[in-house]
Amino acid sequence: MVSNPVWFTVKEKKWQVGYFGKFSWTGKEEFWDSDNCTVSFARTLNGKCLIAVRSSKTILSSFMGKEVRLRYMIGFEISGKPSEPKTEMYTARNNMPNRKEGPKNRWVFQLDDKHWIWDWAQEGVEITNSTIYSLYLEIVNELNHPSKSPNNIFEVQVNVEDERVIPVVYQPSVDALKNFVREVHCAKGPANSDGSYEIEVSILFNNERLRQHGILNSFYALIRRLIYGRVMDLESFKILIGKDQASDRFTFEGIYSNDQDMNADSIHGDKTPPPAPQHPIKYYFENRNHPVIFVNTSNHAMAEQDTNNRIWKWEYIPWLIDAPIKLGSKTRREIEQSFRYY
Repeated sequence: MVSNPVWFTVKEKKWQVGYFGKFSWTGKEEFWDSDNCTVSFARTLNGKCLIAVRSSKTILSSFMGKEVRLRYMIGFEISGKPSEPKTEMYTARNNMPNRKEGPKNRWVFQLDDKHWIWDWAQEGVEITNSTIYSLYLEIVNELNHPSKSPNNIFEVQVNVEDERVIPVVYQPSVDALKNFVREVHCAKGPANSDGSYEIEVSILFNNERLRQHGILNSFYALIRRLIYGRVMDLESFKILIGKDQASDRFTFEGIYSNDQDMNADSIHGDKTPPPAPQHPIKYYFENRNHPVIFVNTSNHAMAEQDTNNRIWKWEYIPWLIDAPIKLGSKTRREIEQSFRYY
């Protein structure tokens, strides 16, 4: 896959966050432009071509005490052949007056009625010699002659490999809600006689911002501090590693999101007497060691599938040195006990 950064445009309705934190879509549709993007693709289990667009930026994190990289991802399926690249006049970020670029010529191809990939035209260079044209040919070739295995593995080049079983976490990137991840802990249990084992994954979030019942958020934060000794939210799930990849499973006891999206704030699916239902792992990041989970609701209920696929996601890759989160190996019990001292 061509690795040079490109621009990506999605046509989507504008969203807003209300005074009490509720997320909603407006009726106004706009073109949203993002630069410095990379494009990769995978095959879903049913053979469809999945496009993954990624972007990132470096910030100084007071929490981490250093510069970190915020990573973003949005994914969608395509089936039809994209339009051949063409040259046209364009103004980027036309809906953001302080960040407008253009009007000037760009090279662009359209994936479907919602998505475009493009770059600014370079003087003296033919469009057929551009990164955009090379990327277009790669996508067309993948559609006509599938080379990716239908295994739902996101093949992504990262700077550091890690052989431990560590999940990659995706969460809707709505900065105004400050619901982001702070820490990920993976506590590995003992192996069974057949080699299988389980890992308890605990995710510590900056807070738990109510949306559906946002008017009660201040009272809810006070209750959390009194009961748990913290405002930060702690949620856990388990990864069950079997003898082979087909037998790998998730369990989300009391915190499964079902089909609810980010506005829901009181979702506790799979809250049944043990054992919790087992869910097949749908996606992997690079290999079997890194199963993918999606944090879908505002109370951080999660699942193996994305219920907010119209929204850019934070992409948390916990083992990277420049990740904006801390990676640890504490059990949930150890984390809870640490908060009792505050």
